[in-house]
Amino acid sequence: MASRLILHIGLQKSGTTYLQELIASGAGELADAGVVYPVAPAGKRRRRTENHEWASYGLLGPEYPWVSEQRASAEKGAWKTLERQVARTKGTVLLSAEALSVLRASAIRALLDRLAVRDVEVVVTARSLSRSLPSLWQQHVRNGRRLGFERYLDMLAEQRRMPSARIEEDVDLHLWRAFAIGRLVRRWAREVGESRVRVVTSPGRPPELLWARFAEAIGVPGFTFRSDEAERPVHTGLTAPEAVVLTSLNAALASAGWPSDRARRLREAVLTDGFQSRAERGPRIAIPEHWRSCVAAWSAEDVADLLDSGVTLIGDAADLRPEPAREDIPAPTIEEVGAACAAAVLAVNGKVTGS
Repeated sequence: MASRLILHIGLQKSGTTYLQELIASGAGELADAGVVYPVAPAGKRRRRTENHEWASYGLLGPEYPWVSEQRASAEKGAWKTLERQVARTKGTVLLSAEALSVLRASAIRALLDRLAVRDVEVVVTARSLSRSLPSLWQQHVRNGRRLGFERYLDMLAEQRRMPSARIEEDVDLHLWRAFAIGRLVRRWAREVGESRVRVVTSPGRPPELLWARFAEAIGVPGFTFRSDEAERPVHTGLTAPEAVVLTSLNAALASAGWPSDRARRLREAVLTDGFQSRAERGPRIAIPEHWRSCVAAWSAEDVADLLDSGVTLIGDAADLRPEPAREDIPAPTIEEVGAACAAAVLAVNGKVTGS
């Protein structure tokens, strides 16, 4: 049985994929340093990025609003495999699953009871809401949602005004259960203790600084990987004009009654063959000007709560606050949206004609 368990619970859009790919590709080197990162056994179905989120569906499926009963049932074997790996490992085990950040207190206790490791530490990676919220919205759009960014922020504002007890208990209100970081760390601290929760702030660039902070958080300060295998392309998200086009496309596909699988394939063609190969993709997504003071107020409240929580902060609290100069980005022009639309049409035409 593992003597120490480290749970990296996200947050989403805080550099988790970079960290997971780095760790998985160098898992042997990290094990030599005393930290075991379980990976799927050879021959088993693997995620594109090796982590433990899918396995957690097998135990906690209903806790995640996006996981169907069928999907949860299909992942039960993956969970049992992971549970055995933890039980058979001596020393320290590191698990990483950003979905764990949305868990309610009862689900946290269920997870800890099943893993049955006495010494548990929790690591949270986080960045500012002004950077996270645009990334979260564009991921929704990539997944087929058709809510525009302004309406998305309206929805989040309405949810944030709800009583904290409701946010803690309503399974569908998971975004603020995760991204109100002061509440998040207090929830986990109640289960494992304040001294065992560490928050790593994400500086954005350079990514090596995020790794250095994370390495300190998991108890291997100064550790670096010898191999170059961990080099991975950085995630390429949507730009502002591309998000406008894809949001409209999602709405049109829904109105036309396209099956979800067929719509997903069309979006993938637009993303990979249309958008990502463009040399000039337009401005990135940023918080709209009249929302910036509101998001700044949310950030100030959450950072103050975090600093008052008693957990350990690794990095700089300034990384969690808005950067006004970075946010001063104009809305996309008609010409930029038109260019993105043209790229989407050409990508789809290439798939249809085979060119």
